[in-house]
Amino acid sequence: MCYKDFENLKKKINELIELFKEKIKKISLENNYEFINNIEILEYENNNSKKKNLLELSEITKDSENNLIIKPFKRENIKEVVNKLKELKKDINLTTFKDFIKINKEIKTIEKKNNLIKIIKNEKELLKILIRDLRKKENKKYKKDLKEKKVIQKIIDDNIEKIENISIEKIKNIK
Repeated sequence: MCYKDFENLKKKINELIELFKEKIKKISLENNYEFINNIEILEYENNNSKKKNLLELSEITKDSENNLIIKPFKRENIKEVVNKLKELKKDINLTTFKDFIKINKEIKTIEKKNNLIKIIKNEKELLKILIRDLRKKENKKYKKDLKEKKVIQKIIDDNIEKIENISIEKIKNIK
């Protein structure tokens, strides 16, 4: 058995696990306002129109309840900002005032928590399938060598357990 082959398998699995961690890190009950960064508004100056990022055209802050407050520098941009927000995020809960927009903090419902847990479990299963595919490829290399297959299986089992623990921890954080 070539030791390097097992190191290569471990490396591939670790890369997949790191990708999994990054994916589920983004799954959160916390208010995620990153979609704000993608909003562009038409700015009219001297009969010319130019698209500008919302961050350039407004003051964006959070209030004491963690609601996002968007205060465009030009009041006439409020309507366009509201339309862009609704277009980008369908389930957004916002309130429009005379000179600012308030994006209300999301309510953490049981349904939302369950949906997030479902997403994590689906991602976990997809990762397990990828890892099992790696096992299958490795086992083909060592068709008749039972000892090598056992070592491969041990590597796979250890990493599947690691994935289970990562997802269990993430689910605990959501509940």
